[in-house]
Amino acid sequence: MIQNLEHAELRSYLMRLREDYRTVLVLRYISELSPREVAQVMNRSVGAVRVLQHRAINSLRELIKTAVQ
Repeated sequence: MIQNLEHAELRSYLMRLREDYRTVLVLRYISELSPREVAQVMNRSVGAVRVLQHRAINSLRELIKTAVQ
């Protein structure tokens, strides 16, 4: 579902996320940093970054699902 979105639409959804969710997704998927690099940038453990990334993706997915309905 996310792959079919236009860049502007995706940006709009990202802006609705909590700041830490948005940051982790941008660093991982736009800046293409590894979980370890993201952890260093965000001053968190690698495990915390993975949990945050998972929650951010789920939150983004729910935002998109709600908007499509």
